[in-house]
Amino acid sequence: MKSSLTTRLARTLFLLIMATTVTSMFVVEVFVDDVEDTILGLELKADAKYFTEQLQEGNFRPIKTAHLEAVFLPEGTADLVLPTYFRGHSLPFSREIEVGHITLLVYGVQLKAPNGKLFLAQDITIMENRSSLVQLALVCVAGFMLLIGFFVARTGARYLVRPFKNLTREVLNTAPGIAMPHINTDYRDQEFCDIAEAFNRFLFALEHHIEREKSFVKLASHELRTPLAVMSGALNVLEQRQNLSPADQKTLARVRRAMQTMRDDTEVLLELARSEVAKGSARAVVLQEIVQNTIDDLEQGLPDHAGRIVVYNDNPGLRIKTHPALVRMLLRNLLQNALRHTHAEVEVRMVENRISVRDFGSGLPINVTEHLRAIGVPSAITSATGGFSNTTFGLLIVRLVCERLGWDLEIAQSDNEGTEFVIHVHSLI
Repeated sequence: MKSSLTTRLARTLFLLIMATTVTSMFVVEVFVDDVEDTILGLELKADAKYFTEQLQEGNFRPIKTAHLEAVFLPEGTADLVLPTYFRGHSLPFSREIEVGHITLLVYGVQLKAPNGKLFLAQDITIMENRSSLVQLALVCVAGFMLLIGFFVARTGARYLVRPFKNLTREVLNTAPGIAMPHINTDYRDQEFCDIAEAFNRFLFALEHHIEREKSFVKLASHELRTPLAVMSGALNVLEQRQNLSPADQKTLARVRRAMQTMRDDTEVLLELARSEVAKGSARAVVLQEIVQNTIDDLEQGLPDHAGRIVVYNDNPGLRIKTHPALVRMLLRNLLQNALRHTHAEVEVRMVENRISVRDFGSGLPINVTEHLRAIGVPSAITSATGGFSNTTFGLLIVRLVCERLGWDLEIAQSDNEGTEFVIHVHSLI
């Protein structure tokens, strides 16, 4: 599942706040330690200068107070008389030494007049304890700042994303049609205004496109019905003359049946183009009859296909309430597609509420199967060049019809051993 923009923005803001807080705390810690070391170092150097002057004047006496110790070791004297924390150091030196629970800042320097070594040790235990307390306080402050930063990041992200969510909601609520409401362009940020205006321009163009398509459908409806009416009238005239032989009458009946099928298919295609199907055209039919009539029409129209379609039906009396013309168109396109892609038999199986059409060809192209299996995408199956082949156009009709009937289209198989389509029927009676 993809993360939301609000979550990503809140995470980014929190990471920036956290990085800023950690960097600030680190700089403060370094600065405090540097100030502490500088002050202590300067104090010890001042004390060393003072005791050096005492030595030069002959007034020096070793001292040891609660926080300061000063010892002078004349040249040539063994350092065994010194405390352990003064021994074994190369002069000059200055460092912190732990003696039990006490922290000493030890300082040593070589003197020439008088000749010897001066050692100083300052107890900085209180200062170290205070430094630890300061560090703990810094950690608590950093934690508090991060907690505040977390809520600031979440609140800030929601505030920043709010207009984007409003814009997204308006776009999602826009239903396609002739008169689509345009979305609001009154945003404080110019970028959102630009997006809204661009989408409104798209809606305006789409409205004109839909209106043009509906006008074309109306024109096509008129233009297609006219020649069909002329053909029907001509067939009536031929029948009224009553001078046709039995063979010609049989041929005339086939022509009339084909013309009626063409009329029904034309009406269905026009209704599909208008995204509607007349409610009154649904009626109860026997599924076996529609399948057999479709097969008969195909075999009569193309004698080469005769005998190649094998039907298996475990429920010959299965009745459904549907639009016969739609079902006939669906089956005809599936069967034509199967016959076109194989020279072997084509199997039609009707088991329970499923209709299966299987061929033994080389399978469908990958892009066609991906489009047919996709959910919630436009019903467009085009070739690589953007046009329609016989196969893709027929399968487009199959998918449109299934969507209109509320049936499920499944590709059970599509490989080098053949293709199998399964139609799940949901209008049983």
